[in-house]
Amino acid sequence: MVDRHPSLAAAKFRTEALRGALTTAGSVPNPSLDGTLGHGRAQVGVATRVEWGLTINMPLGWIAQRRSKIRAAEAEVAVTEAENALLRRDVLLQLRTLFWSLAYEQERVASFEALAAQTSALAYTVKRRMEKGEVRPVESTRVEIELEKIFGELDAARSSLASRQATFALWFGVPAGGTIAVRGDLSRLPVALDLDVALVRVLQAHPALTAAHMRERALAADLASQKLARVPDFSLVGFTTSELDRRSLGAGFVARLPLWDWNRGGIAQAEAKLAGSRKQTELTALQLEADVIEAQTDCQAAVLLARRFGDNVVPRSTAAAATMERTYQLGEAGLLEVIDARRTLIESRRLYLNALAQAQLACSRLVVLVGGDLP
Repeated sequence: MVDRHPSLAAAKFRTEALRGALTTAGSVPNPSLDGTLGHGRAQVGVATRVEWGLTINMPLGWIAQRRSKIRAAEAEVAVTEAENALLRRDVLLQLRTLFWSLAYEQERVASFEALAAQTSALAYTVKRRMEKGEVRPVESTRVEIELEKIFGELDAARSSLASRQATFALWFGVPAGGTIAVRGDLSRLPVALDLDVALVRVLQAHPALTAAHMRERALAADLASQKLARVPDFSLVGFTTSELDRRSLGAGFVARLPLWDWNRGGIAQAEAKLAGSRKQTELTALQLEADVIEAQTDCQAAVLLARRFGDNVVPRSTAAAATMERTYQLGEAGLLEVIDARRTLIESRRLYLNALAQAQLACSRLVVLVGGDLP
């Protein structure tokens, strides 16, 4: 499912391209063959003859840099593999975010449906009391207004749910008109990972840090290649010629003499790039530590907030609203007090659902950051 994501498929092809570059780095260059063909005439006499010559050139200068270029290409492949692993984590977190967002919208719709049913029951009670002359008609109007507000919230929640379902369905290829739902318990709060454990895991095996180390290795190999470039480039030459009055066969060599240019510029550039890469690796490690600290704090705080709402705020708001309704039915409380208690309950449930969703998302981010498996 995750591996079929287009970005991961594109990353896979980039890796294959770099594997091709690795094969090229280890390949032996082909020799070159030069040929000549002409017509010779003797300066004295009338003798003529076809003249020809062949020269084969076998380059050998590549031998000095071959190993360092292979190491650089291997490091580049390792870099893209680490980047692919990092991209896969991002896609996994994106999918998990969609999952919990859909679960949140489902719970929100269910909550407003329950509130609408309860408010409808209250509206019926107020109407009966008004018919008996126990309350004024304005109270019936007030409770109907509250009921319309809840129905408006319910319609908005259903629209948001439909939007989330459509987005989530794209991942699974659900046909148009199909309905998708997830089974996730928002109230089952995760446990925040210990900070020290999270830091150790990240600094040991995070793909971003691995990629930074592999970039260092590639640049170190490039520096070695630049230093080896000072070795004279040479090749062996073999030749044979057939002329008017003779035929020759021989061998030789061609060498580049480093008299003025010792590749000092290339070496200095490679050294600077390697030094910069090492500093970038240090920065990556620092940024990862900061990200872990922030993610662990967010996860822990979100879990504590959700637990506080679930254990204290929502139960008390529910009990207060139920008590006020019973008191109103007995004629010992006014409708405005009932409406106020119900508004408090609605707000408490809304904040509770938000806290639950935030806890799931924050802890999912922490788990992905340290390389753990999401349920």
